[in-house]
Amino acid sequence: MKKTGISLIAAAAFTLLLSACGSKYTPMTDEQIQAKADSSFNATKTEIMTTKQQACDAGMAAQVDAKVQQLKAAAQAPK
Repeated sequence: MKKTGISLIAAAAFTLLLSACGSKYTPMTDEQIQAKADSSFNATKTEIMTTKQQACDAGMAAQVDAKVQQLKAAAQAPK
């Protein structure tokens, strides 16, 4: 009986402690949700665009170098 009483008091104290120090939940407004979504999208967009632009530039440089080598080889070939 004593253990049950002590357990009940401890559980009540723990519950009171958690409810007293926690802040109340306030849902985000539509504007806050939209602003958070926009900021997340813009951060991700910038990162992805930078990565894709670097890959495109590297691919283009490789294609130009290959074409230059091809034209040099054609110019040096005996006619």
